[in-house]
Amino acid sequence: MSLTGRLKHNDETDVNSKLDELWVKIKNTEEQQTNTLNTEKHVIPFNYLRWVGSAAAVLVVASLGILFFNRSKDADKLASKVTIRKIDVPFGKMAQITLSDGTKVKLNAGSHFSYPSAFSNLQREVNLDGEGFFEVTKNPNKPFLVHTSGFTVKVLGTVFNVKAYNDDKTTETTLLKGKVQVELADDPEKKIILSPHEKLTINNPLVTAKQHQAVNAGIANIKYEVATLPNINNEIYQENAWTENKIIFVNNDFEDVARQMERKYDVRIIFKDEALKKERISGVLRNENLDTALLILKQIIPFQSKVEGNTVYLAYKLK
Repeated sequence: MSLTGRLKHNDETDVNSKLDELWVKIKNTEEQQTNTLNTEKHVIPFNYLRWVGSAAAVLVVASLGILFFNRSKDADKLASKVTIRKIDVPFGKMAQITLSDGTKVKLNAGSHFSYPSAFSNLQREVNLDGEGFFEVTKNPNKPFLVHTSGFTVKVLGTVFNVKAYNDDKTTETTLLKGKVQVELADDPEKKIILSPHEKLTINNPLVTAKQHQAVNAGIANIKYEVATLPNINNEIYQENAWTENKIIFVNNDFEDVARQMERKYDVRIIFKDEALKKERISGVLRNENLDTALLILKQIIPFQSKVEGNTVYLAYKLK
């Protein structure tokens, strides 16, 4: 039994013991006074009985007060031991942790994650800037919340992926199992419910505001959209492929693929031709090194590359 458990048990035992002793004394007093009535026909003053009852009530209240004080003191000690922990995952790396409730979290490169060493009695809350894959331990009485700069994901127990890099054009929540509720930071009254194999994509206001002139007005006005994932057998989608050290891209802008490559290979990619950024490409990068990955992409788009240290320069291939 833990120290807190023993304290709680001892407090309750002391209270019960004192109450038992009091009632025994009261009972003995009543028996003595009953015998006196039978022999001397002496009447017990009403004030005396009222005093005995009051004494019992005072003892009960005092004992409960002591018990409550001890419990509060133990709770304060526990709260004082809770610390906020932070994980910063560098480019080229991934991290995996298990939280105090058993929830498993896998973090992608370039992610920043903070969480308490122990959760409160009311709910479980963490903060994410980056990408994380969550397998949340089920607890109907204590919801699990993932806070990002643009939205909050609330679940009870489920499996989902959150992609919320501040420098990406969009942020995403992809649900694989269970059910989640997403609340937008700039529209908290709007509750978006996702079912399994659904993906919520939200325009990142921090990025789209800067790109407003370059983005089609119709697209820029779309705040978010919910899409259904394709029906596949292995449960490895474009959205969670990074957990298997893969990059899957389906008709994506080359610029978006390059950003994922920057995080995976710990490099900086610079496009010398703006039009090359918007080339749409599809394919899969697995465990290849950077040079091999560039060769694979060159089979899709005719471009040339130059690597200087940790910087990669891309341009259209000269004819």
